[in-house]
Amino acid sequence: MKKTSLLLIGLMFILFTAACTNSDIAEDSGPLQVEIKTVQDTLQPGRAILIDASVTQGAEKVTDAQEVKFEIWKKDQAKHETVTAKHWQDGTYRIKTMFPEDGIYYVVAHVTAGDMQAMPRKELVVGKVIAS
Repeated sequence: MKKTSLLLIGLMFILFTAACTNSDIAEDSGPLQVEIKTVQDTLQPGRAILIDASVTQGAEKVTDAQEVKFEIWKKDQAKHETVTAKHWQDGTYRIKTMFPEDGIYYVVAHVTAGDMQAMPRKELVVGKVIAS
């Protein structure tokens, strides 16, 4: 009887320790960080443009995100386009797109990795834009 009680207490201690260790690892990894950037410095209408989302969590590059999509629209327009990105390399997900005309465009990266989500937004100036 005494051996069974000790065995049960030891088993509970091991399970408790394992549960605490898993949650500590998740907390130490930090929040999901996403940086949106274009490969080209100058964005011209009617030309192919590469847009990247660099995804990290803590110091680690996320190479296995469940979903990375870019939502794109021109300022003051209701029509939004959504493009699914593919993992390119080292935690960077990439799309190739084209903007039809000069203007200010917005890009939101919708990223899901593990149980975390991030939706950063970036403004892009395409071609010649006259300040109004």
